[in-house]
Amino acid sequence: MHRFDPLDQSFYEYELEISEQEIVQVETMLKSIHKTNNFTMKTTFDCINVLSLPLLKNLREQILKILDSHNLLLDNNWAQLYNEDESHPLHLHGLEGKSGILYLKSNATQETIFYSPSFETYKYPFKKNHLLLYPSHIPHEVKSLKTNESRLIIAFNTRKRKK
Repeated sequence: MHRFDPLDQSFYEYELEISEQEIVQVETMLKSIHKTNNFTMKTTFDCINVLSLPLLKNLREQILKILDSHNLLLDNNWAQLYNEDESHPLHLHGLEGKSGILYLKSNATQETIFYSPSFETYKYPFKKNHLLLYPSHIPHEVKSLKTNESRLIIAFNTRKRKK
């Protein structure tokens, strides 16, 4: 675990053990999905909690262990595949809790751009097999990918564990 505070917020970074088989499973599933709900990228956001797939049990267990150390429960989760000219406009995931991005595969130099309330920016570079846990209320975006680039991630939201 590496804790850091860009934008005066608590961000956490973890390196996970992810097999190529797990990555191929996620990528294969996404390639069969049609784009919906005005998303520019392929996503399982509106159809499946990807971490519930049996082949991703190892990955889910690693994430649950990390979330448990923060007194958090896994909520909705999804995978996204970005290709040439695809982006994710500025958005946030809620006003409370933490959200996560798990970086699986990329041939791009693309980063996730986070913004403070004063629009200071923090650019988190793609790091294969790394999980970034960040405050859900932080606005962020992914700019359009360039020619022949792709980016595969799993994202999720959390909620506080009731005591």
